[in-house]
Amino acid sequence: MAGARKRTDFRWQLPSALFLVLVLCGLTPGALWPQEAKSDPTTAPVTDKSKRPARFTIKDRIRFYRETTFSPLALVGPVAGAAFTEWSTGNPPQWGQGFPGYGRRLLSGYSRQVISNSIGLGVAFALNEDPRRRPTGEHGVWKRSLYAARGAFVSHTVSGGLMPAYSRIVGAYAAGFVSDAWYPAPYSNFHSALYRGSTALASDIVWQEFKEFWPDVHRKLRGR
Repeated sequence: MAGARKRTDFRWQLPSALFLVLVLCGLTPGALWPQEAKSDPTTAPVTDKSKRPARFTIKDRIRFYRETTFSPLALVGPVAGAAFTEWSTGNPPQWGQGFPGYGRRLLSGYSRQVISNSIGLGVAFALNEDPRRRPTGEHGVWKRSLYAARGAFVSHTVSGGLMPAYSRIVGAYAAGFVSDAWYPAPYSNFHSALYRGSTALASDIVWQEFKEFWPDVHRKLRGR
């Protein structure tokens, strides 16, 4: 009974903690899309159907890395991921529950993201990969959804061709294995590292879908 009561109390604490972190990070509804697509460093200034190669200089790479790693929007994934883990599995249980446990999971998730993006920056540079998102250039929810999901696994070369998204794939799994250094047993092993890498790629699909459709929602909200 005591355990059930403690779990029920925490259900009220989690939304409050999540809201507080979002406010402190500056993620108000109006700030969720602070830039139009043309000035967004994570989006190429061409559509996915365009045959023109998008300009992608060293400066563009640094802006992309900074935006996906250190901007307020970069905290959305770790904040949501830590909340979901706390709510669903509570793993690893050694980190506890409530605010201390949530803080550890948030710090762990963000650390993995920094490691993944840092490794991905080097991989993309070495392979001439342009990991920026491209608008689909399609119409219809189904077509746009498929193109957006593909963006988690397919990138473009700097000359405009297609290639596997090595920077995201290598970065995600490398961060999963590096994080074994701070995960307690039995969550610091090969299987757990693969799981963390796979969930990172799965969350990127969700993020690609958000980036594809949120501008439409935002424009309607502003018009309203």
